[in-house]
Amino acid sequence: MYDQSVQIGRQQRRSPYRSGRDRQGRGQQEQIRFAQLFICLALFLAIFLGKGLFPQKLGQVREDVLALMGADLDIPKALTSLGEALMEGDSLLADLGAFCVEVFGPAPKEEESPVEVSMPPVQPGAVLAAELEFLGGKSGGAVRADHYADFSRFGMEPLRQDLEPVQGAPAAEAAEVPEPPSAVLAAGTVVMVSDYSGDPLPGSYTMDQLSLGDLETMTPVMGRLTSIYGYRDHPINGKYLFHGGVDIGGQKGDPIAAFADGTVEYTGKNDSYGLYLQIDHGNGVKSFYAHCSKIVVTKGQAVEIGEKIAEIGSTGTSTGPHLHLELKYNKMHLNPAYYVEFLEN
Repeated sequence: MYDQSVQIGRQQRRSPYRSGRDRQGRGQQEQIRFAQLFICLALFLAIFLGKGLFPQKLGQVREDVLALMGADLDIPKALTSLGEALMEGDSLLADLGAFCVEVFGPAPKEEESPVEVSMPPVQPGAVLAAELEFLGGKSGGAVRADHYADFSRFGMEPLRQDLEPVQGAPAAEAAEVPEPPSAVLAAGTVVMVSDYSGDPLPGSYTMDQLSLGDLETMTPVMGRLTSIYGYRDHPINGKYLFHGGVDIGGQKGDPIAAFADGTVEYTGKNDSYGLYLQIDHGNGVKSFYAHCSKIVVTKGQAVEIGEKIAEIGSTGTSTGPHLHLELKYNKMHLNPAYYVEFLEN
C-alpha cells in the first residue's frame, strides 16, 4: 500500500498545470531514478552468477551501496518500489526487479549481528568502476568464467570448490617442474675407488676412476678388447710388465676418431709405439694413440670429437693391427676401460 504522500504525488501528477519548481523537481527525480536503475543493472550483471549462492552477504552489499548513493535519499523505498514495478515486466526486467527488491528491501526488524569477514573492506565505487570496465572489454569465455567465479572483490568467500568446471573451458595443466641439472664433478675427482690388490703400481698410474669434468667423449675405435690396462705377460718378450693402456683390435686402415674436442699436442714415431700422436683436451685431460698405419692430423691442429685423426695399423712393437689407447689426467695414467666401450668377444 502507498502512504498519503504517494497518493498526493499521484494527484499532483494528474494536474495539467505545474509550476517551474515542480517541473525542475520532477526532472531531478527522473535523473536520480535513472542513476539508481543504472547502478542496479551494473551490480546485477556483476554478481549475477553469485545470486542465491551467498544470501548471507546481501546485507553487506546493501549497506555498501547505500553508503555510496548517500543517506539523504529514501533509497530503500524508492528502489523497492522500482523493483516491484519491474517484476511485472518480461523475464530480464523481472530478474532485475527481484534483484533490487532482494538487495534494497526493508531492513529486518531485529538488528542482525554483523557477519565477520576476514577480507579487507569493499569500496563500492571502485568495484562498480572495475566491473563496468571489464564488461566493456573483449575477454574470452574462459577469462569471463574465472572472473565471475571470483567474489573476493565483493568481500565474499570464493565459490564452492565442488562446482563443475565450465564446459569447453581448457583444463588447467599441471606446471612442469624442471629437474635440477645433475652436478658435474670437477676433472680429477675420484668417482670410484678400485679394490685393486695386485702388485704395486708404477708411479703415475692409478686403478681408480677419475672424473673428466664436463668433457664430452666417445669411443675412438669400436672393436674387441685384446689387451687390458694393468700387469700382463708381454706378447712378444714374455716379461711380466705393466701395460699403460688398452689394445682395441681392428682392420688395417680403419679410421681412428678423436676421443674428444682438443688440440693435437704432438705426433711421432719410434720402435715401440710405431706412429703415434697425443691430443690435449684441456683441464689436464689427454689421449694417446699408437701403432697407427697413418696419421692425418698435424701438431697444433684443432680437432673435434669423432673427427678422423689416424688409421689403425701395426707399426712398432705389435703382433697385429690394433689401436693402443692411453688416457691421462695431469700425467696420471688412467684405465681407458672406464671411459670407452668394446665389442663383445
